[in-house]
Amino acid sequence: MKLNKDDIYGIVGSVAFHLFILLILGFTVLKTVVPDEDGGILVNFGNVNAAAGTFEPKYTGQEPPQETTTPPPPVPEPKVETPKEDLVTQEIEESVAIEETKKKKEKEEQRKKEEEKKQREEAELRVKNVGEMLAKLYDPDSGSVAMNTSKNSKIFQDAQAEMWKLPLSYDQKRQEFQKTVDRISDEWDYINDDLHYETETLKISVQEKDTGYTKYWVCHVETFSPRQLCSALCGGTYGNPRKPVSEELAAHNGVIGVNGSGFSYGTGIPAPGKTMIKNGKIYNDVYSNGNIFCVTQDGGMFTAAAGMTAEDMLNRGVKDTYCFGPTLVENGKASEISGQFTQTARYQRTAVGMVHPGEYYLVAVDGKGAGGSEGMTYQELQQVFLDLGCEYAYHLDGGGSTTLVFKGRVLNMLTDGGKERPCGDILYFIDVGNGAEGEEIVIHEDEAMIRPSSGESSLK
Repeated sequence: MKLNKDDIYGIVGSVAFHLFILLILGFTVLKTVVPDEDGGILVNFGNVNAAAGTFEPKYTGQEPPQETTTPPPPVPEPKVETPKEDLVTQEIEESVAIEETKKKKEKEEQRKKEEEKKQREEAELRVKNVGEMLAKLYDPDSGSVAMNTSKNSKIFQDAQAEMWKLPLSYDQKRQEFQKTVDRISDEWDYINDDLHYETETLKISVQEKDTGYTKYWVCHVETFSPRQLCSALCGGTYGNPRKPVSEELAAHNGVIGVNGSGFSYGTGIPAPGKTMIKNGKIYNDVYSNGNIFCVTQDGGMFTAAAGMTAEDMLNRGVKDTYCFGPTLVENGKASEISGQFTQTARYQRTAVGMVHPGEYYLVAVDGKGAGGSEGMTYQELQQVFLDLGCEYAYHLDGGGSTTLVFKGRVLNMLTDGGKERPCGDILYFIDVGNGAEGEEIVIHEDEAMIRPSSGESSLK
């Protein structure tokens, strides 16, 4: 076969192309090193020399080819501007914590200083108040001690209470106050105790009695002047506000006192719808129903007859009136107890009696089971005043209103939850002189200071 020129060129080109392909394969695939072993771990069991540490695997001097791929070019993301933040290091965190601790400590110290300042100011104010209260009771320049009245007793008790509230750092000041307190106590205890009071113008003796079923208090009062037997509208008004006996008594510097008339819970008016005279002033003028208790300017006592007006009473020398009832004793004899007062129930009672002008008795009866007491009937209370030798006796408001206060202290058992019931008016006695009410009374040297009792008292 005769080959032409084009056939020769085709054969030569084909051979050259295949030689080129073989060369490329020789430098790539055919040159790859195949490991002698299929893999695994050589373990020397002691019977193979090749595993004794003398065998080294063949090294061809070439690293196995790494398969690489060219990743696609990244897609650019939209550029977002972010605020640049300060780098917080551990050192900065510790500095912040230290600063916060410091501020907290400073704040706590400031709080303590303010609290100490407040306590110091309160203590200084308390010192000032105690000093002022004790100064009302004791004059160190003259060594004079005020009389032990209800008002003064309250001041004394308040001063002591404030004194013992002083902090320990004021112990020296408290000791100074205590000397004054002891001086006042010694003076008062010298002439008085819890159940006695005696000065040049006033003498009071109190006894607690027990019949076995009833406990009651009997107070013997002797005065120098009829002005010492007093009456007052609670709160200084004819009506609300009502006041506890102890509070009203202290306001008038009374030594001893009791609740007076019945009253309206709504208006606070004492003896509503009845004649009312206080200190010679008419507050209500109606015809007497025969049950109005009258105290005269000369210290006498009587029950107004039915039909008497307030003017009639003033013309009889009446300065104060009360209303509840009944009248227990009149002209030294037992009064008839009838009408609305006909009852046999035992109850709490308050009553006042007169031996003669200047000598009186106050009686307060416990009841409603208070302290194991049953109370008294009107008849039983009536007999108490007859036994005391009274010419006159009258029953004041009773029940929860019954309150007997002596030198600032409530003596009887209270039944309104242990609290005093606010009342509309009170009956009380004052000392005279030394700044008390009635100081205008002149005590004559040639007169007896205190009227002698008429006969021996049954207070034994």
